[in-house]
Amino acid sequence: MHEFLQTVLVPGLADGAIYGLVAVGFATLFTTTGVINFAHGQMVMLMPMSVLVAVGAGLPVWLAYVAALAVMVVVALTVEWTAVRPFVQSGQSASWLLSTLAVSVILAELLAVPYSGESRNFTYGVSKHRFDLAGLAVSPAELAAVAALFVVAGLLVVFYRRTRIGLELRAIADDVDGAEAIGISRARASQIAMVLSALVAAVTGVLVASTQLVTPSLGMSYTFYGFVATAIGGMGSVGGAVVGGLVIGVVSQFAGVHVGSLTVNLTVFLLLVVVYLVRPHGLFGAAPVRAV
Repeated sequence: MHEFLQTVLVPGLADGAIYGLVAVGFATLFTTTGVINFAHGQMVMLMPMSVLVAVGAGLPVWLAYVAALAVMVVVALTVEWTAVRPFVQSGQSASWLLSTLAVSVILAELLAVPYSGESRNFTYGVSKHRFDLAGLAVSPAELAAVAALFVVAGLLVVFYRRTRIGLELRAIADDVDGAEAIGISRARASQIAMVLSALVAAVTGVLVASTQLVTPSLGMSYTFYGFVATAIGGMGSVGGAVVGGLVIGVVSQFAGVHVGSLTVNLTVFLLLVVVYLVRPHGLFGAAPVRAV
């Protein structure tokens, strides 16, 4: 039992928390715009990379974080303006899918420029040195990832249910024409959702960089697993993103340890197929309502 907890559950929950945070970032934008931003994984890597570049330029760490957050917001608004909003307005899902994939490639190439694509050690995050907790070896970074998942998801739920802006975003998601008729701006809602998604990506990026070397290639990997977690939990469901991420993390870790590392992706997609056979819209997703 102890071996299972140490080799599967602890690392699985830690990885799953990261996947869940990526999925929450997906859900944050999808809830308002109906768009899955396939550049989100690169946005995750943009945060730690920006901190490294800023520190390398001579800024103190705290100011480097501020500068990195500013970069995240500017890039998020630029992506929303160029790759999300025009194609959402066109009503063709294939358009935003291709545009966000194109942005993902562009960001990956730009992120490779500062250090010629080489991996970098990030020493400005949460400690990854393990300590004993109830007989299990865990690190502050792993605990922080799990805590951040629930805190970020909880704050977003409160934001959507208790704040005026959150209610406006939900109104846009439920009925665009009706919301615009009472003065709610669809463009503004899209911008706010994109910035929120970028802030989630910033938190995720710092936690990822705390346990792994920073490299642009990681972005696509987290996009992949985050999207699967989103699909399993249900598109647009923040709670579903949390559950989907944790499930993917534990299942993939179990497959890697007890079946073989080459079976991880196979196991993840088999799980996705099984879930969709039972729940076609994900564990917590709902069928779209059609007006007739």
